[in-house]
Amino acid sequence: MRMKIVVYAVAFAVSIGATGLGDAQEKVRVAVSNFSASYISMHIANRRGFYAEEGMVVEIILMAGLTSTRALIGNSVEFGSASNPTAAVQGAKLKILMVFNDKPPGILVAQPGIKSVAELRGKRVGGSTVGSLEYGRLKELLPKFGLQLERDVTFIPVGATSTRFTALRAGTIDASPLSPPSSFLAQDAGFPVLLRTADHLEDIQASIVATDERLARQGDLVRRFMRATVKGQRVYLANRQEGITAITEFTRNKDRELMARVYDDHMKTIARDGTISDRLQRIVIERSKRLVNVTRDVRPEEIFDFSYIRRAQAEVTQSGWTP
Repeated sequence: MRMKIVVYAVAFAVSIGATGLGDAQEKVRVAVSNFSASYISMHIANRRGFYAEEGMVVEIILMAGLTSTRALIGNSVEFGSASNPTAAVQGAKLKILMVFNDKPPGILVAQPGIKSVAELRGKRVGGSTVGSLEYGRLKELLPKFGLQLERDVTFIPVGATSTRFTALRAGTIDASPLSPPSSFLAQDAGFPVLLRTADHLEDIQASIVATDERLARQGDLVRRFMRATVKGQRVYLANRQEGITAITEFTRNKDRELMARVYDDHMKTIARDGTISDRLQRIVIERSKRLVNVTRDVRPEEIFDFSYIRRAQAEVTQSGWTP
């Protein structure tokens, strides 16, 4: 059965092919769960030609989380993305190579009149799907306020953050976690903020994932991909205006003022060197185990391999390259 996917067409690939380099370059496909600022480093690496310099043409593909994992394991894509490493804790031979956010972005907003999380008792809270990132976080957040998901609060699978904002405006849900830019639009529309996720949870969001088999078989490809991605991230961190422009392109949202707010908010959660501490690795693993009812001991080295990003950071620095 052919997998249906939505492809992000990189306009700059045309100019790469026109140089005559494209024919000799390796095709690399990267599956992401959304076109958000979280993955912007890869878009910048594309638009700046960093991947081309490393001998590859990168195609960024939109796939839902489970579909992405299946595509990765089945070698339909070279790299994937994940926030919860649930497949890996269940035994899939996958490694998180780089983390884009070492703090969870976003807020929990509600209908006007709801002033606290405790007032969500008996209400409908929208999220992506059962078992999704938002679902797991709600299961962990609500008990801090004396509530249990599914017992005291009804979870409504709605879809992506933009769809949840639409549902809020329509009144079909009473509250929902939202990420930028929908979080800003909701606040501007008068929906009260009940909490900021990063104030209550330690977590990651968005990453680069590869199979153990690819690391063993194509280690050089992985190293080149990571080196170009590091350059993309350094440009993003160093150049606010270019970063904002890149976000408008990648998200297809031409509201530059809104995208500037997205950029500034992202600077609060971005993992600047692409790694996380051993402590946070264990927190992420334990949360994923709870989400999929895994009881076995899972070591961080089964899930994370930051050797490639650390090598890439060192090589870019030692080369004297500057954004």
